[in-house]
Amino acid sequence: MESAADRSMAGWSWLRPWLLGLTGGIGALLFWTLMAFWLKGGGGVISRLPTPLAVGADLLAYAQGALWRDLAASLQVFLVGWIVGSVSAAVAGMAIGRSRVIGAVFGPIVEALRPVSSIVWVPLAVVWFGFGFTSKVFLVGLAVFLVVIVYAIDGARRVAPDLERTATMLGMRPLQKFRALVLPSALTEVLVGARVALMSGWGTVIVAELVAADHGLGAHLIAVQQSYDVSAVMASMACFGLAGFVMNAIFSRFEQWLLPWRSGGAAR
Repeated sequence: MESAADRSMAGWSWLRPWLLGLTGGIGALLFWTLMAFWLKGGGGVISRLPTPLAVGADLLAYAQGALWRDLAASLQVFLVGWIVGSVSAAVAGMAIGRSRVIGAVFGPIVEALRPVSSIVWVPLAVVWFGFGFTSKVFLVGLAVFLVVIVYAIDGARRVAPDLERTATMLGMRPLQKFRALVLPSALTEVLVGARVALMSGWGTVIVAELVAADHGLGAHLIAVQQSYDVSAVMASMACFGLAGFVMNAIFSRFEQWLLPWRSGGAAR
């Protein structure tokens, strides 16, 4: 029989990760503050490390100004590129994973492109699409595509041979087998890959907007960098980090709800 102490511990178990995370965050802020004062007094080669309060003040000022416009512009680029990259990777990955001929032809091409950084694609994107919205979406979509396609190929190939043989014995047609066996397996992996690609796609937004953009978090970052405003630069970096953290948390909850077996149980 479960004791009162066990019930109390279970009730507080959900709060423990938050408390540990809060403790780590406070510790990091204290260390940052001490380092800022030490470096300001000539304690190291980095003489311009602002305090957390200075960065927070710049972040607040940015939030009262153009932050929401810039955030909306960056999110628009990211979401379009992320959706296009994920969907196209799912289709291409299932084709490569299920067809030996297509896999033999296009598999090596995918493997050759994957190590190429998104930064290397910037000049080509500018030549092809100019400095507008399309070039930024292309860069984000490509970065997401090269992550998700690996998961899509793996998911398409992960169908157990016994299941395929059983489906054939039951008289299922190829299209029926694809819908009943291949599609669920592949889409499960695609969803996981899409979450992994969140951060690579969001990081590529920074690269795309640093090259040429009138609005967006990357455009603001390069503007404050040119004025040598270190605290404003770090405030812009904080905006990128917070936005990525929120997106990852939202998608993690969505993934736990849709695929509860991957997290060891049903999502609350």
